[in-house]
Amino acid sequence: MAKAFTFDFNGKNSKDMGIYARSYDFFMPPKREKRKKIPFMHGTHDYGAAFFDDRELRIKCFWFNNKLENLSRADIREITFWLSRKGRIVLDCEPDKHYIGELYDPAALEMHYDMAREDIRSTDGGFYLSFVCEPFAHGAQIIMPIQRGENPVEYMGTAESPTLIVLRNPNSFPISSIRITALSRKTPV
Repeated sequence: MAKAFTFDFNGKNSKDMGIYARSYDFFMPPKREKRKKIPFMHGTHDYGAAFFDDRELRIKCFWFNNKLENLSRADIREITFWLSRKGRIVLDCEPDKHYIGELYDPAALEMHYDMAREDIRSTDGGFYLSFVCEPFAHGAQIIMPIQRGENPVEYMGTAESPTLIVLRNPNSFPISSIRITALSRKTPV
């Protein structure tokens, strides 16, 4: 069995709600197809798939320390409320990235609760949370002072992110000979 981990969602850690996770799956977000059937042509014409659709972040969760037996319907409503808004998701096992997503069916959690309360032995306390997320992972914001020569910046997110460069001159004299070169993230070979 995989080591248990937790996740932050909307500024609250899942362990505060008695929820731990066993596994998660990342599927590469699907590319949005741009194909068209052309009369009197075999197959379709491919205009290229440059954009991605949303991704699903499916987390297999379980109740910590048999907490399910002690949960009331009010507790489940509170947990469902916590999960009902769009927000930032940070997995403890991947702390350098975050995802922006929302759970469209928190009712599944309540249904699991009802089923388990009828017969606690019928479930191991496990359930899935399936977040619909933006296509790419976001990395941390990087702030670094300009140094002589090169300023290597390792951005670990997968989102196409614009670069914002802010130059401040705390001196009373003008600065000259600044050279800025922007390069895209290197694609792994």
